[in-house]
This record gives sequence, C-alpha cells and structure tokens, in this order.
Amino acid sequence: MSIEQSQVEQALEILGEGTRLDVLGERADLLRFAESQITAQHSERRLRVRVRTTRNGRSAAGSLETLEPAAVQTLADRLNAALADLPASPPARSSQAPSEPGARTGTIAVESPGAALPEEAPRVVAWPSVLQAEPADRHRWFSTVRDGLDSSTTLGGAIRYDVLDRVVAHSDGLFRAETLTKAAIQAIAKKGDNSVSVRAMHRDADQVPVNEIPDQLRTALTPLPTWDAHRGPCRVLLKPQAVITLMATYGHFVLGATGYATGRSAVAGRLGEKVVSDLITLVDDGSDTDGLPSGFDAEGNVRRCTRLIDRGILTGVVSDRRRAAVTGGVPTGHAVPDGWRFGGDPSPSNLLLAPGDVSDEELLAECGSGLVVNRLDYLRSLHPKQTLVTGTTRDGTYWAENGELVAWHPQVRFTFRMDDVLNAVLAVGNTRECGDTTFMDSVVVPSLLIDAGPLVLP
Repeated sequence: MSIEQSQVEQALEILGEGTRLDVLGERADLLRFAESQITAQHSERRLRVRVRTTRNGRSAAGSLETLEPAAVQTLADRLNAALADLPASPPARSSQAPSEPGARTGTIAVESPGAALPEEAPRVVAWPSVLQAEPADRHRWFSTVRDGLDSSTTLGGAIRYDVLDRVVAHSDGLFRAETLTKAAIQAIAKKGDNSVSVRAMHRDADQVPVNEIPDQLRTALTPLPTWDAHRGPCRVLLKPQAVITLMATYGHFVLGATGYATGRSAVAGRLGEKVVSDLITLVDDGSDTDGLPSGFDAEGNVRRCTRLIDRGILTGVVSDRRRAAVTGGVPTGHAVPDGWRFGGDPSPSNLLLAPGDVSDEELLAECGSGLVVNRLDYLRSLHPKQTLVTGTTRDGTYWAENGELVAWHPQVRFTFRMDDVLNAVLAVGNTRECGDTTFMDSVVVPSLLIDAGPLVLP
C-alpha cells in the first residue's frame, strides 16, 4: 500500500496552515497454527491518517482511514469548528527543569544522527523477501518447524509479515517517508504439561533463522521432572526474551523526558547519578541494524542515537518537540502518535542493552541453585514512580542446581521493583536477541543473572 506524495500534499492544502499529518499504511499477512495444524491465514490492509492542526495557540486533532479529498474536507470543517470554539492555550511552561523538590536541573545532550534524513524522498528499510512474499513462504516456515519436531510434540504460534508505509508531513514543507518491512515467527512447542517458545524477527525474512528453531525447541523441551515451587529468595537467570519485556517496560515508564521533567519518573533529577548496576549500558538507536531500524517519529523528528545509561549512570532520556528543552532543545525522535493507547509522553523505540562477556553456560554455572526464566508473559505497572510491576513467567521455567538444569519449575507470579532488579545484576550474557513489544519497535538484549534479593518467590 503505497502513499502518494501528491495525495498527502492535497490533504495538507485542504486542512490548511498549521497542520501535521501522520500517515501509516499497513499490510499484514498472518498465518496462525495450533496443535501442529494451520488454523488461519489472512491478510489485512489498513490506512490510518492522524491529523493535528495548531493555530493561534489552539490545537485540535482527528483521524481518518482515507486520503480521499471529500473525507479530508469533512474533517477539516470539524477541526476548524473545534478550533474556533477553543480558548487560546496559555504559554507553554518550560519543560527543562523537573518539578520534584531538590531535583537537578539542566539539559541532557543528545547526539546528531549518523546521517540526516532528506527533507523529501523516501527512506526505505524494506526487503523483497517480505514485499514479494507469498502464502507459500509462510507455509514453508511452518512446515520447517513442525517437521523438525517429533510426533509427541505439538506446535502452536504465528508467522507474520508486515509492510509499513510511513509518511509524516507538515504544511510548513516538512515531508518524511519510509517503507519498513518485518518478518516474525513465534513458535510454541508443547510436550505433556510443559511448553517452550522461540521468537525471532528481522526486517529481511531471509535473515530469520527458521531452520534453527526446531533444535532450539527440542533442546528447551529437555526431559526433566517437575518439582514443587521454590519459596523464598533465590538467584534468577533471565533469558533474553524475558529481559526484552523487562527492559521495554522499564524504558517506557522511566526513560521519557516528560517523567523526568515533571518528577513522575524514578530517575527524575538524577542525571549523572548511578540508577542501576554498573553492568548496565543502554542506548536507544533507530539506526542500529541489530534491532529493527526506523528513521523518524510521529512528529517527523529524526531518531537520534540517545545514550540513556552508561555503566549504571543515567546519561539521557528520550524527548519529543514538546519536551525538547530537556534534551538541549533538540528532540531525540521519540514522539508517539496522537491518541496512542500507551499515553502521550515520549517513549523509547529502539532499545539496545550492551552485551557482557559471559557465555550462557557460564551464566548458568554462576547461577548455581536458582530459577531460570525464558519468558515473562507480561509486566503490568502497579506504581510507575516506584517502578513496581507484576507479571508471570511462561513457556520454559526451570530450576537449576549446581549450575545445571534439574527440573521444570511451575510458572511464577512476580511482584517487584524494576530498579531493584536492575541494581542486582550479577552478570550479563554475551549473546543478544532481538524482540519487540506492543509499545516498542525493537529491543535487543542479552541474558541477565539477578542476585537473590529483589526476586522472592512467594
């Protein structure tokens, strides 16, 4: 679904001065499977047009599912009427200084992008392996994984190919466009009462290591007894898919400029201070091909490599135009779409946690006796300022003794403070995996070994 520049320019002309368009054309091709059988194959096509018009200190927003001139004109009339009824907005307060008593003031420096995007002409991070894919390609992925498992193992999950055409344009002449592709597979293998999962993705479908997934699933479905649940403190080895959920949740609630500026974040006013273990170094970089690259945010700001944590020290947060004062007057490229269901504050989009120098085998040995968690089903925030969350393990939770897996462990519900966990890191793995969440484009992380204190099994 291509978005013609002429259509966008015509829509801007109809909507008038002070208008920004955020246009997303989505093509999703999905194959679902359960009990080792394909249960659904379908394709979805959707166009979403978000509109914001700002004039004379007043702002109104709306949305469309078409760029047809008649529909655009109808929305323009509604926005103009809304603007006429609104009182003028008061002057914007400075977003530079946090309001928390005693919070450190000052701005956070951001880096220039490696290569600035042109004001016009599309930027393409799209691969023919996705653009030209057929249903048979997704069926081949499914067959490769299913046929690599024995008959006593059942397979479930989904395969999804996405093509996203993105345009952000403004009546003042800004025009940015890019086409992004993504191929992803979630494979869940079950034998008896035990299940394990593997998730893999890439912008290029040919780079997804589908042939390796059966071996990974077979190895994870190791024949072990199931022990009663452990009670009390223990070391916990979080594998990459679990760390993806942890870091995405932490980044979203902690590392945005609005929370920093208003004192709502756990790190507000702590620039230059130690906030997590010195084994943690974290950046947000939309140009790093280890993740899923993208070039700009919902306001058209270039995504800038933003150093967030350097060996445990807070060095930055992400911003949009409204909170650009926090980052030296330059937005880092992390504005979220209007009406986003996860809130309107700037949020990280492409997190990368630096690897350590410890192999998976060494991490398990250092874990000694403790819990090994392959996946966190979710983390739900209970108190964002305290980083307090709750969640459950899923698909491959084990108990280790003396550095070896000895039993399956029942699934566990955790309630913990994320900053406590990230301050209790004992070791960082040297192998990273890429994943995503519903509120983040990509997260690239290794395994983390956590000390016994913050994670207590109930």
